Amino acid sequence: MAASQSPVEPLLEAEKQIAWVLAHPGMSDWLKDALRTAVDRDPEHLLNDLEILCLLLRAKSQAAIDERLR
Repeated sequence: MAASQSPVEPLLEAEKQIAWVLAHPGMSDWLKDALRTAVDRDPEHLLNDLEILCLLLRAKSQAAIDERLR
């Protein structure tokens, strides 16, 4: 965080970006649902869940892509 940046500014920027995704017609319903349900989650629990989700879905997606390339 920059020395002149208040701790609130990154949170406001993140919320602004989330609102943009939620309003964007090209974003998937799955992503929008995930963002909506994450709003009230404890941030530490959310980060842990995100790590697990990323690991599992990245491995599954890579395996599916590898299978298609055979």
